[in-house]
Amino acid sequence: MPPAHPLAAAALLACLFSTSALAAGPMALSAAQEKAMGIVLTTAKPASGAPVAAVPGAITPPLNDRRVVAAPFAGTVTRIHVLEGQSVKAGAPLVTLFSREALAVSSELVQSQAELRVAEAAARRLQQLASEGVIAGARAEEAQARLAQARAMVNERRRLLSGAGGTSGEYVLRAPTAGRVAAVTAQPGGGLEAMAPAVTLDRADRLWVEARLSPEVARKLKVGYPVRVGDIGGRIVALGASIDPKTRSLPLRAQLDTAAGFAPGQTVTVTVLSPAPAGAQAIPRSALAQDSAGARVFVKTAGGYVAQSVTVVGAAGAEAVVTGLAPSARIAASGASQLKSALGH
Repeated sequence: MPPAHPLAAAALLACLFSTSALAAGPMALSAAQEKAMGIVLTTAKPASGAPVAAVPGAITPPLNDRRVVAAPFAGTVTRIHVLEGQSVKAGAPLVTLFSREALAVSSELVQSQAELRVAEAAARRLQQLASEGVIAGARAEEAQARLAQARAMVNERRRLLSGAGGTSGEYVLRAPTAGRVAAVTAQPGGGLEAMAPAVTLDRADRLWVEARLSPEVARKLKVGYPVRVGDIGGRIVALGASIDPKTRSLPLRAQLDTAAGFAPGQTVTVTVLSPAPAGAQAIPRSALAQDSAGARVFVKTAGGYVAQSVTVVGAAGAEAVVTGLAPSARIAASGASQLKSALGH
Protein backbone atom coordinates (compact mmCIF):
# COMPACT_ATOMS: atom_id res chain seq x y z
CA MET A 1 0.00 0.00 0.00
CA PRO A 2 1.32 3.54 -0.77
CA PRO A 3 2.64 5.53 2.21
CA ALA A 4 0.45 8.14 3.76
CA HIS A 5 0.76 11.65 2.37
CA PRO A 6 3.13 13.82 4.51
CA LEU A 7 0.39 16.37 5.08
CA ALA A 8 -1.95 13.67 6.40
CA ALA A 9 0.76 12.40 8.76
CA ALA A 10 1.43 15.93 9.99
CA ALA A 11 -2.27 16.48 10.58
CA LEU A 12 -2.49 13.26 12.57
CA LEU A 13 0.48 14.24 14.74
CA ALA A 14 -1.04 17.67 15.36
CA CYS A 15 -4.24 15.95 16.49
CA LEU A 16 -2.32 13.66 18.80
CA PHE A 17 -0.30 16.49 20.32
CA SER A 18 -3.49 18.41 21.06
CA THR A 19 -4.61 15.60 23.38
CA SER A 20 -2.52 16.15 26.48
CA ALA A 21 -3.89 13.05 28.17
CA LEU A 22 -1.94 10.86 25.77
CA ALA A 23 1.32 11.77 27.44
CA ALA A 24 0.06 10.65 30.82
CA GLY A 25 -0.53 6.97 29.95
CA PRO A 26 -0.67 4.40 27.16
CA MET A 27 -1.50 5.86 23.78
CA ALA A 28 -3.89 3.81 21.68
CA LEU A 29 -3.48 4.03 17.92
CA SER A 30 -5.54 2.59 15.12
CA ALA A 31 -3.93 0.67 12.25
CA ALA A 32 -4.37 3.73 10.02
CA GLN A 33 -2.65 5.94 12.59
CA GLU A 34 0.23 3.47 12.94
CA LYS A 35 0.64 3.49 9.17
CA ALA A 36 0.57 7.27 8.99
CA MET A 37 3.31 7.47 11.66
CA GLY A 38 5.43 4.84 9.91
CA ILE A 39 5.30 2.42 12.82
CA VAL A 40 6.48 -1.15 12.20
CA LEU A 41 6.35 -3.61 15.08
CA THR A 42 8.88 -6.29 15.97
CA THR A 43 9.43 -8.71 18.84
CA ALA A 44 12.40 -8.44 21.18
CA LYS A 45 14.47 -11.64 21.22
CA PRO A 46 16.66 -13.13 23.97
CA ALA A 47 20.34 -12.32 23.44
CA SER A 48 23.37 -14.17 24.78
CA GLY A 49 25.85 -11.72 23.23
CA ALA A 50 25.98 -7.94 23.03
CA PRO A 51 27.41 -6.32 19.86
CA VAL A 52 30.63 -4.41 20.48
CA ALA A 53 31.43 -3.33 16.91
CA ALA A 54 30.69 -4.13 13.28
CA VAL A 55 33.83 -4.09 11.11
CA PRO A 56 34.77 -5.13 7.56
CA GLY A 57 36.42 -8.53 7.23
CA ALA A 58 37.44 -11.18 4.72
CA ILE A 59 36.77 -14.92 4.56
CA THR A 60 39.96 -17.01 4.63
CA PRO A 61 40.86 -20.68 5.07
CA PRO A 62 42.29 -21.66 8.47
CA LEU A 63 46.09 -21.42 8.47
CA ASN A 64 46.63 -25.14 9.04
CA ASP A 65 43.77 -26.31 6.81
CA ARG A 66 45.42 -25.31 3.53
CA ARG A 67 47.44 -28.07 1.83
CA VAL A 68 49.83 -27.42 -1.04
CA VAL A 69 50.32 -30.49 -3.24
CA ALA A 70 53.78 -30.34 -4.81
CA ALA A 71 55.50 -32.51 -7.44
CA PRO A 72 58.39 -34.53 -5.93
CA PHE A 73 59.90 -34.92 -9.42
CA ALA A 74 60.34 -32.38 -12.20
CA GLY A 75 58.17 -33.28 -15.16
CA THR A 76 55.69 -32.31 -17.87
CA VAL A 77 51.99 -32.00 -17.05
CA THR A 78 49.97 -34.39 -19.21
CA ARG A 79 46.55 -34.04 -17.58
CA ILE A 80 44.65 -31.89 -15.08
CA HIS A 81 41.92 -33.84 -13.24
CA VAL A 82 40.33 -31.03 -11.19
CA LEU A 83 39.09 -27.44 -11.47
CA GLU A 84 39.21 -24.56 -9.01
CA GLY A 85 36.28 -24.68 -6.57
CA GLN A 86 35.75 -28.41 -7.06
CA SER A 87 35.39 -30.67 -4.00
CA VAL A 88 37.58 -33.77 -3.92
CA LYS A 89 37.93 -36.84 -1.72
CA ALA A 90 41.16 -38.06 -0.17
CA GLY A 91 43.19 -39.98 -2.74
CA ALA A 92 41.47 -38.39 -5.75
CA PRO A 93 43.80 -37.76 -8.73
CA LEU A 94 44.74 -34.12 -9.18
CA VAL A 95 47.48 -33.90 -11.81
CA THR A 96 49.27 -36.44 -14.02
CA LEU A 97 52.85 -35.78 -15.13
CA PHE A 98 55.50 -37.56 -17.13
CA SER A 99 58.85 -37.38 -15.38
CA ARG A 100 62.21 -38.65 -16.53
CA GLU A 101 63.40 -38.32 -12.95
CA ALA A 102 60.59 -40.62 -11.77
CA LEU A 103 61.53 -43.11 -14.52
CA ALA A 104 65.16 -43.03 -13.37
CA VAL A 105 64.18 -43.56 -9.73
CA SER A 106 61.95 -46.48 -10.78
CA SER A 107 64.96 -48.12 -12.46
CA GLU A 108 67.09 -47.43 -9.38
CA LEU A 109 64.41 -49.05 -7.22
CA VAL A 110 64.54 -52.25 -9.28
CA GLN A 111 68.32 -52.31 -8.89
CA SER A 112 68.11 -51.58 -5.16
CA GLN A 113 65.61 -54.42 -4.67
CA ALA A 114 68.03 -56.83 -6.38
CA GLU A 115 70.87 -55.61 -4.15
CA LEU A 116 68.63 -56.05 -1.11
CA ARG A 117 67.96 -59.69 -1.99
CA VAL A 118 71.71 -60.32 -2.34
CA ALA A 119 72.40 -58.58 0.99
CA GLU A 120 69.71 -60.63 2.75
CA ALA A 121 71.16 -63.89 1.46
CA ALA A 122 74.71 -62.88 2.42
CA ALA A 123 73.64 -61.82 5.90
CA ARG A 124 71.85 -65.13 6.52
CA ARG A 125 74.85 -67.15 5.32
CA LEU A 126 77.42 -65.23 7.35
CA GLN A 127 75.23 -65.30 10.44
CA GLN A 128 75.02 -69.09 10.17
CA LEU A 129 78.79 -69.39 9.75
CA ALA A 130 79.42 -67.09 12.71
CA SER A 131 77.08 -69.10 14.93
CA GLU A 132 79.02 -72.26 14.00
CA GLY A 133 82.33 -70.60 14.85
CA VAL A 134 83.62 -70.82 11.27
CA ILE A 135 84.09 -67.06 10.89
CA ALA A 136 84.45 -64.13 13.28
CA GLY A 137 81.26 -62.54 14.50
CA ALA A 138 82.44 -59.14 13.18
CA ARG A 139 81.97 -60.31 9.60
CA ALA A 140 78.35 -61.21 10.31
CA GLU A 141 77.81 -57.79 11.89
CA GLU A 142 79.25 -56.10 8.82
CA ALA A 143 76.83 -58.08 6.64
CA GLN A 144 73.92 -56.98 8.83
CA ALA A 145 75.00 -53.33 8.42
CA ARG A 146 75.13 -53.71 4.61
CA LEU A 147 71.68 -55.30 4.74
CA ALA A 148 70.28 -52.38 6.74
CA GLN A 149 71.77 -49.93 4.25
CA ALA A 150 70.27 -51.79 1.28
CA ARG A 151 66.86 -51.93 2.97
CA ALA A 152 66.96 -48.17 3.72
CA MET A 153 67.75 -47.43 0.07
CA VAL A 154 64.78 -49.50 -1.12
CA ASN A 155 62.44 -47.86 1.39
CA GLU A 156 63.55 -44.37 0.39
CA ARG A 157 62.98 -44.99 -3.32
CA ARG A 158 59.62 -46.60 -2.59
CA ARG A 159 58.63 -43.51 -0.63
CA LEU A 160 59.64 -41.24 -3.48
CA LEU A 161 57.59 -43.31 -5.91
CA SER A 162 54.59 -43.81 -3.62
CA GLY A 163 52.37 -41.72 -5.92
CA ALA A 164 53.82 -42.88 -9.23
CA GLY A 165 51.82 -45.04 -11.61
CA GLY A 166 54.18 -47.94 -12.11
CA THR A 167 57.63 -47.69 -13.69
CA SER A 168 56.65 -45.95 -16.94
CA GLY A 169 57.61 -42.47 -15.73
CA GLU A 170 53.99 -41.34 -15.46
CA TYR A 171 53.42 -39.77 -12.07
CA VAL A 172 50.03 -38.99 -10.47
CA LEU A 173 49.61 -36.38 -7.74
CA ARG A 174 46.70 -37.27 -5.45
CA ALA A 175 44.73 -35.36 -2.84
CA PRO A 176 46.26 -36.00 0.61
CA THR A 177 42.92 -35.19 2.25
CA ALA A 178 39.36 -34.29 1.33
CA GLY A 179 38.80 -30.62 0.55
CA ARG A 180 38.05 -27.92 -1.98
CA VAL A 181 40.44 -26.99 -4.77
CA ALA A 182 41.57 -23.41 -4.07
CA ALA A 183 44.10 -23.03 -6.89
CA VAL A 184 45.55 -25.03 -9.79
CA THR A 185 49.07 -23.91 -10.65
CA ALA A 186 49.90 -26.69 -13.10
CA GLN A 187 48.93 -26.24 -16.75
CA PRO A 188 48.52 -28.99 -19.40
CA GLY A 189 51.70 -29.24 -21.46
CA GLY A 190 53.63 -27.08 -19.02
CA GLY A 191 56.58 -28.11 -16.92
CA LEU A 192 56.88 -28.32 -13.15
CA GLU A 193 60.12 -28.15 -11.21
CA ALA A 194 60.73 -30.59 -8.40
CA MET A 195 58.77 -29.57 -5.26
CA ALA A 196 56.91 -26.84 -7.17
CA PRO A 197 53.25 -26.42 -6.08
CA ALA A 198 50.73 -27.94 -8.49
CA VAL A 199 47.40 -27.72 -6.61
CA THR A 200 46.27 -25.98 -3.41
CA LEU A 201 43.51 -27.58 -1.33
CA ASP A 202 41.39 -26.09 1.46
CA ARG A 203 39.28 -28.04 3.90
CA ALA A 204 35.71 -27.78 2.66
CA ASP A 205 34.04 -27.72 6.08
CA ARG A 206 35.87 -24.90 7.87
CA LEU A 207 36.49 -21.22 7.17
CA TRP A 208 37.82 -18.28 9.14
CA VAL A 209 37.02 -14.61 8.97
CA GLU A 210 39.79 -12.05 9.48
CA ALA A 211 39.33 -8.40 10.45
CA ARG A 212 41.19 -5.42 11.94
CA LEU A 213 40.09 -3.83 15.21
CA SER A 214 40.89 -0.59 16.97
CA PRO A 215 42.70 -1.01 20.30
CA GLU A 216 39.61 0.37 22.08
CA VAL A 217 37.41 -2.38 20.64
CA ALA A 218 40.02 -5.12 21.05
CA ARG A 219 40.31 -4.39 24.79
CA LYS A 220 36.65 -5.40 25.22
CA LEU A 221 37.13 -8.84 23.63
CA LYS A 222 38.72 -12.16 24.50
CA VAL A 223 39.52 -15.38 22.66
CA GLY A 224 36.34 -17.46 22.66
CA TYR A 225 33.95 -14.50 22.45
CA PRO A 226 31.25 -14.86 19.76
CA VAL A 227 31.16 -13.21 16.34
CA ARG A 228 28.49 -13.11 13.68
CA VAL A 229 28.63 -12.78 9.90
CA GLY A 230 25.07 -12.30 8.66
CA ASP A 231 23.11 -15.12 10.28
CA ILE A 232 26.20 -17.32 10.77
CA GLY A 233 27.84 -17.45 14.18
CA GLY A 234 31.43 -18.17 15.15
CA ARG A 235 34.01 -17.59 17.84
CA ILE A 236 37.25 -15.67 18.15
CA VAL A 237 40.31 -17.94 17.91
CA ALA A 238 43.06 -15.28 17.92
CA LEU A 239 43.49 -11.62 18.88
CA GLY A 240 46.65 -9.76 17.97
CA ALA A 241 48.78 -8.35 20.77
CA SER A 242 50.78 -5.79 18.75
CA ILE A 243 49.34 -2.67 17.12
CA ASP A 244 50.15 -2.22 13.44
CA PRO A 245 52.05 1.10 13.25
CA LYS A 246 50.49 1.96 9.87
CA THR A 247 46.83 1.16 10.54
CA ARG A 248 46.87 1.53 14.35
CA SER A 249 44.80 -1.66 14.54
CA LEU A 250 45.07 -5.25 15.75
CA PRO A 251 44.21 -8.43 13.82
CA LEU A 252 41.29 -10.67 14.75
CA ARG A 253 40.71 -14.21 13.48
CA ALA A 254 37.47 -16.09 14.12
CA GLN A 255 36.27 -19.54 13.08
CA LEU A 256 32.79 -19.71 11.58
CA ASP A 257 30.30 -22.38 12.61
CA THR A 258 29.71 -23.35 8.97
CA ALA A 259 31.40 -22.71 5.64
CA ALA A 260 28.13 -22.87 3.69
CA GLY A 261 27.53 -19.84 1.53
CA PHE A 262 31.04 -18.39 1.88
CA ALA A 263 34.13 -18.46 -0.33
CA PRO A 264 37.74 -17.57 0.55
CA GLY A 265 38.46 -13.96 -0.33
CA GLN A 266 34.83 -12.85 0.12
CA THR A 267 34.38 -9.45 1.79
CA VAL A 268 31.89 -9.43 4.69
CA THR A 269 30.81 -7.42 7.72
CA VAL A 270 31.81 -8.99 11.04
CA THR A 271 29.90 -8.21 14.21
CA VAL A 272 31.96 -8.92 17.32
CA LEU A 273 30.12 -9.54 20.57
CA SER A 274 30.76 -9.79 24.28
CA PRO A 275 28.68 -11.88 26.73
CA ALA A 276 25.33 -10.25 27.55
CA PRO A 277 23.85 -10.17 31.06
CA ALA A 278 20.87 -12.29 32.01
CA GLY A 279 17.59 -10.99 30.64
CA ALA A 280 19.18 -9.13 27.74
CA GLN A 281 17.03 -8.67 24.63
CA ALA A 282 18.05 -8.03 21.01
CA ILE A 283 16.15 -5.28 19.20
CA PRO A 284 16.64 -3.17 16.06
CA ARG A 285 18.83 -0.16 16.72
CA SER A 286 16.19 1.98 15.03
CA ALA A 287 13.82 1.19 17.92
CA LEU A 288 15.92 3.24 20.35
CA ALA A 289 15.01 6.80 21.27
CA GLN A 290 17.90 8.42 23.15
CA ASP A 291 18.38 11.81 24.76
CA SER A 292 19.88 13.28 27.91
CA ALA A 293 17.37 11.31 30.00
CA GLY A 294 18.62 7.98 28.65
CA ALA A 295 17.38 5.38 26.21
CA ARG A 296 13.79 4.27 25.68
CA VAL A 297 11.82 1.99 23.42
CA PHE A 298 8.12 2.12 22.70
CA VAL A 299 6.27 -1.01 23.74
CA LYS A 300 2.82 -1.89 22.45
CA THR A 301 0.63 -3.09 25.33
CA ALA A 302 -3.06 -3.98 25.56
CA GLY A 303 -3.82 -0.34 26.36
CA GLY A 304 -1.60 1.21 23.73
CA TYR A 305 2.00 2.41 23.35
CA VAL A 306 4.15 3.23 26.38
CA ALA A 307 7.73 4.46 26.64
CA GLN A 308 9.92 1.93 28.44
CA SER A 309 13.32 2.95 29.78
CA VAL A 310 16.10 0.48 28.90
CA THR A 311 19.83 0.09 29.43
CA VAL A 312 21.85 -0.31 26.24
CA VAL A 313 24.35 -3.14 26.76
CA GLY A 314 25.81 -2.91 23.25
CA ALA A 315 24.99 -1.65 19.78
CA ALA A 316 26.61 -2.12 16.37
CA GLY A 317 25.31 -2.00 12.83
CA ALA A 318 21.52 -2.36 12.81
CA GLU A 319 21.31 -4.25 16.12
CA ALA A 320 21.19 -3.26 19.76
CA VAL A 321 21.04 -5.36 22.93
CA VAL A 322 19.26 -3.92 25.97
CA THR A 323 18.06 -4.85 29.41
CA GLY A 324 14.85 -3.67 31.06
CA LEU A 325 12.39 -5.20 28.59
CA ALA A 326 9.95 -7.99 29.32
CA PRO A 327 10.62 -11.19 27.32
CA SER A 328 9.13 -11.12 23.81
CA ALA A 329 7.95 -7.53 24.18
CA ARG A 330 6.33 -6.04 21.07
CA ILE A 331 8.12 -2.80 20.23
CA ALA A 332 8.14 -0.18 17.49
CA ALA A 333 11.10 -0.90 15.23
CA SER A 334 10.44 2.30 13.28
CA GLY A 335 8.46 5.44 14.01
CA ALA A 336 10.17 5.89 17.39
CA SER A 337 10.73 9.62 16.87
CA GLN A 338 7.03 10.18 16.08
CA LEU A 339 5.99 8.20 19.15
CA LYS A 340 8.44 10.12 21.29
CA SER A 341 6.92 13.42 20.19
CA ALA A 342 3.36 12.18 20.53
CA LEU A 343 3.94 10.84 24.05
CA GLY A 344 5.67 14.03 25.11
CA HIS A 345 9.07 12.40 25.85
